Amino acid sequence: MSRSVLVCEAQVPFARGGAELLVRSLVDELRRHGYRAERVTFAGGVDAEHLVRLYAGALGVVFPPFDEDYGYVTLEAFLARKPVVTTGDAGGPLEFVEESVNGMIAEPTPESLGAAISRLAADRARARSLGDAGYDRARSITWDGVVERLLGSANGEG
Repeated sequence: MSRSVLVCEAQVPFARGGAELLVRSLVDELRRHGYRAERVTFAGGVDAEHLVRLYAGALGVVFPPFDEDYGYVTLEAFLARKPVVTTGDAGGPLEFVEESVNGMIAEPTPESLGAAISRLAADRARARSLGDAGYDRARSITWDGVVERLLGSANGEG
């Protein structure tokens, strides 16, 4: 069965030459790893219904922003039971993505992202397991937990 990898782009420009350059480099790297270019699609902005279908059909979600403030894409992916591939300089997504637990954290280079995507595609059972762990992580985030954490920080407890 063929599955896609959903690639999500941050709403802010990439610091390293722009998103378009990174996307082109990533497609080139995926080709180097044996993926056919016609099987890689960057959908851009889509409506909510289409986004749900994209998440449902994806093997995982690649979200490589630079210093993102929160990372809603990460939580959306996790709630769709999809693992997230992000980068070590992603910012907010790193609050949620744990290497080899619910996703992968690559270096911010096309080569490293391409290798992470290849590892995900090579072991689909593991990809499902990572996605399930991401779902559990996202479901554990509650307002009560947020308030408890904030109060703990205000009291010097964490």
